[in-house]
Amino acid sequence: MGERLTGVTRSDAFFFASVAFYSGGYSASAYLTIRRADPEDWASENYRASYDLLARPHEPRSERVLELLAALRRGDSGAADSALPDAESAVLDALAQGPEEWISQQSYASLLARFSRVNLRSVLPDGMARRWDPLVDSFLDRTPPAWDFFPSQVQAIEAGLLTSDVTYSLQMPTGAGKTALTETLIFSHLTEHPDDVAILLVPYRALARELRGSLARRLTDLGLPTRTVYGGTVPTPEESQDLDAVRAFIATPEALTGLLGRSTGLLSRISLAICDEGHLLDSGARGIGLELLLARLRARAEPPRVVFVSAIVPNIEEINSWLGGSEDTVVRSDYRPAEAEYAVLRPAGRGRGITVGLEAHPLSTNLPAHTLPGFLQVSDFEFTNLRTGHRNTYPYSSFKTQALAAARKSLALGTVAVFSTTKTGQQGVIGLGEELIAQIAAGLPLPDPSDFVTHSDVTEVADYLSREYGTEWIGARTLRVGAVVHHGDIPQETREALEELLTRHHVRMVLCTSTLAEGVNLPIRTIVLYAVRRRNAAGQAEQMLARDIRNLAGRAERAGSSTKGLVICANPNDWPAVLPVATGEPGENVHGALHRLLGIVQNAVRQNGINLTNRVLEANAIVYPLVDGIDATLVELLHDELGDDEFQELASSLAVGTFAARQLDEAGQVMLSNVFALRAGQVAELRAGGRLGWIRETGARVRLVDSVVDDLVPSFSRWDEVESPLDEELLEVMVSWAYKQRDFERDVLAAYRMQDLPPATDISRLVRAWIEGRTFSEMAQNLNYEIDALLRVHSQVVSYAFTTLVEQATALLGRYLADIGIELAEAVVDLPEYLRFGVPTPAAKTMLAAGIRHRRAAVELGNDPSMSSPENALRSPSDLARELLEDEDRWRGLLGDFVYQRTRSDVAQRTGRQG
Repeated sequence: MGERLTGVTRSDAFFFASVAFYSGGYSASAYLTIRRADPEDWASENYRASYDLLARPHEPRSERVLELLAALRRGDSGAADSALPDAESAVLDALAQGPEEWISQQSYASLLARFSRVNLRSVLPDGMARRWDPLVDSFLDRTPPAWDFFPSQVQAIEAGLLTSDVTYSLQMPTGAGKTALTETLIFSHLTEHPDDVAILLVPYRALARELRGSLARRLTDLGLPTRTVYGGTVPTPEESQDLDAVRAFIATPEALTGLLGRSTGLLSRISLAICDEGHLLDSGARGIGLELLLARLRARAEPPRVVFVSAIVPNIEEINSWLGGSEDTVVRSDYRPAEAEYAVLRPAGRGRGITVGLEAHPLSTNLPAHTLPGFLQVSDFEFTNLRTGHRNTYPYSSFKTQALAAARKSLALGTVAVFSTTKTGQQGVIGLGEELIAQIAAGLPLPDPSDFVTHSDVTEVADYLSREYGTEWIGARTLRVGAVVHHGDIPQETREALEELLTRHHVRMVLCTSTLAEGVNLPIRTIVLYAVRRRNAAGQAEQMLARDIRNLAGRAERAGSSTKGLVICANPNDWPAVLPVATGEPGENVHGALHRLLGIVQNAVRQNGINLTNRVLEANAIVYPLVDGIDATLVELLHDELGDDEFQELASSLAVGTFAARQLDEAGQVMLSNVFALRAGQVAELRAGGRLGWIRETGARVRLVDSVVDDLVPSFSRWDEVESPLDEELLEVMVSWAYKQRDFERDVLAAYRMQDLPPATDISRLVRAWIEGRTFSEMAQNLNYEIDALLRVHSQVVSYAFTTLVEQATALLGRYLADIGIELAEAVVDLPEYLRFGVPTPAAKTMLAAGIRHRRAAVELGNDPSMSSPENALRSPSDLARELLEDEDRWRGLLGDFVYQRTRSDVAQRTGRQG
């Protein structure tokens, strides 16, 4: 409504809406709304003070608000309380002066009353204490500043989260302030325990990377050095150095497991463990690793405090009890800073007579569903054929066409995400991109995504995509018409570039898979669910879980993104799966991937009469997550003074301490204990053979030791002589050895979507091209891959499966060869990093490790002769890169505008830190 008004009337409309939002606890929506008003439209001090309380400018104009902020900084939480009686008294006096004065004074008094209850100092326990000063200053100095807490955060703090030392579990919807609350908790805990360490476990590397630039940086600035660890299970030198100086870790479970193996003293220093996105206990190997890591932490003589956080776990009390909490330490909040409304497309009619209604389902009201008829109709799909001049009708009976059309009609509201469960094929994100391009090429009279492009960055990023992936790649073609393609096979550097376009509102449409829901904070206003079913490994259609749909829909409820979200179900056949989410039903309980895997093993043993042995366990890749997780836990527990019998008892007690053990029947519990006992025996054998130290020092997997020693070592004679990571024989040997690993074989078959393994030479050629620094376009052309197939194979095989195995192998190789007096060549030691980054030179590897974002820049700069010149041997690659990039014409032409500008910024920051 306010958008249709002008002048002071428009500002008044936004002002009163903002006051209502803030008074109701929706401060983020209040902030978004008031910033659409013009503060110059009001001369009254009451309006100025109210505006400042709502808009939170860094330099308020109101003397009253300046005084309130100064009081916050110095620790005077009573300043607002002291000002409130005068403000309320002035409301009564304003009645005699007229309605305008009364309204302005009443608005200010109402805002002040709420501010006095929820400002930082009032909510923090003993908020006036000086220990809070650094945190308060940090909140006040952000953009936008944080002056107060959300109701969900207040609820958790008042429940004792910051003052207790026991386990808590928090159920907080997406966007309800979990990150800021986590920061407050870590700061509070570590300032109270100055010799301890806190860990934040996050499930995805993408989320860890995002937090590295936000939460980790802020904690470090607060005097709590924080390290983000999200590589493989074998820590890099950078990740494992100077651990004694680190106070907080943000890590994936597998990365933290590797780090604990590398540092024997780290585990005992951890006194707070926060588990974010805890519902991912149910998520395959990742969930098994998380459960076993939490069980390992709980098995300590003095276990750390655990805080379990998730938006979508109905049985959170059960998990909290397992972790050591009580019924009093579960905090459930249904507060959402921005509510989402739900709707479903309802087609009716046939042929040209089809109309599509938008059936809306209001939330938190008793109103029945109501339909906007003709939301989509034939006129939306009529166009003039430029070749013939005839009027044509674009076929629009498919749900895909209707989904894209609905998304285009929603662009005026803000950023739109169109979701599919799959990446490739006509039903996946690629198919959505092709449909969008076809609609735009036809000239349909629907809003065009390119009309909402707001910055030249989009053209530069499109050029970057064309250079890296080819002009015909769907991501490049889609961006040229104003939309982003986002899925898990796209390399991280590119996803980050595309996410920036969305975050900065330079693009308003994204076609995506569930990678959108993996913790990354994007400003989504509308989500169109094109499909909520996916094909499993057997080719059968599976419906998404309600809790996963809820997590995805939560992206349209982000604080600071919009005042209200919209979720549209494009396929009415999918509406029964979405309706429970829309009506707020709790969804499915979380039992854990470990429980599910044990059920599979139990059924197989029962049906096939199998006698479980270590040989059987190590011959079946499906149980490798279980085997590896148990092994990593047991290796840490087995000390020299512990006898084999005591170790078996310890392993048995650890099995009993898992979440799965609480849910299994008696036979299942026996099987779980047997598996732990079998792996304990295997670990004890490693100790007897003098090889346990190898595992502790490297973080490698127990089941790979014999394979490395017996198969890999004798297959190559130049382990100490290799000079380059591109050594052809070395790469062939590594790939051939990987082909003998059952989990790698499974991953290759899944990525290639074949029944039979491709020749090992196919993988060797791809790995070599990747390390050479070839673009994906070059690799696809030279190796005869479709670009999207190449991205899938690279993501699943080269970047993950093969790199992970090489990390393990080289770590074990180095340790084994050292014992027989041979030093592993540096090129082999660093091979995992060359693989991780996809570069051929030490300089390029060093620059990417130091924070340069783009592989292409690192490759080209690293290949420059100056990088290997003896006269520059004592200079850092980043410093040399800064000088090279001053030749703007050369490097801008070589890298393109986008990569050139970002790389200049990256090396400037790096050399600035060095200086």
